[in-house]
Amino acid sequence: MPYSMTGFGYTVKSYDEYQIEVRIKSLNNKGIDISVKGPREILFFLDLDVRNTVKSFFERGSFQIYLNIKYTQPKILLNLDNLKKALESVNMMMDQLGLNPSDDKKYEISSALASEFEEETVDETIKSRIIQAVKEACLSLKEERKKEGEKLIKDIEKRLEIIENNLSIVEKEKDEIIQKAKQRITEKVKELLGEEYSERAFIEATLLADKMDITEEIVRLRSHLQRFRELIKQDKPVGRKMDFLCQEMHREINTMGNKMPDFSPYTVEMKTQLEKIRQQVQNIE
Repeated sequence: MPYSMTGFGYTVKSYDEYQIEVRIKSLNNKGIDISVKGPREILFFLDLDVRNTVKSFFERGSFQIYLNIKYTQPKILLNLDNLKKALESVNMMMDQLGLNPSDDKKYEISSALASEFEEETVDETIKSRIIQAVKEACLSLKEERKKEGEKLIKDIEKRLEIIENNLSIVEKEKDEIIQKAKQRITEKVKELLGEEYSERAFIEATLLADKMDITEEIVRLRSHLQRFRELIKQDKPVGRKMDFLCQEMHREINTMGNKMPDFSPYTVEMKTQLEKIRQQVQNIE
């Protein structure tokens, strides 16, 4: 069964030193759009990996991913050797300038200088743990999108049934409507031109019947409805195909209404239900 494009996924992974939290929210979108927010020092290395992970689970949708890492122990940001080197440089510079700053000030300057010595890296373990958390959040989101998809399909199936019922009425009564129309035009021609023009009346009535014939439209609409039900049973992204079918069905219903205005109550109802289906389809992956 097709999936909805709207949903929310969440996971928390706890370790000795930290806790990884991932939240994913998705909305409908014609393609796939991904926004990732979180600690800058993490995203600098993992942004692309996070995006590729999401793409491996989903084909359509607008995704907002929030990453957060809560450290349970103080995080040592600087390499101790680099900090010592920086402090030596600061002490030498202060001696040359004849300054005597406090130890706190020396540490502040040294730590800033030491950070420039270091090549920013993210531990491979934490990287793999973050990506695993993203995968679990995606699975959570996928399950939510599946549940929402089931609700959408149930609503769509009810509306498809209404369209099919109205179509059956049209198909059943179309021949009678055509016969009545032929009779009306025959009588009108005879009234205007007399009995000697009965052949002309027959020709006009036949032409009118041809123009009113909606057999092809009924056959095509039934084919589209059958194809739509086949798509509903598929467990893969079919939203684009459904949207295309909605356009095709609207074209057939509109043509039927134009050819046979007598059926306008039925064609209007079919178009109303189809528009509601089309709105639901916009949320299907």
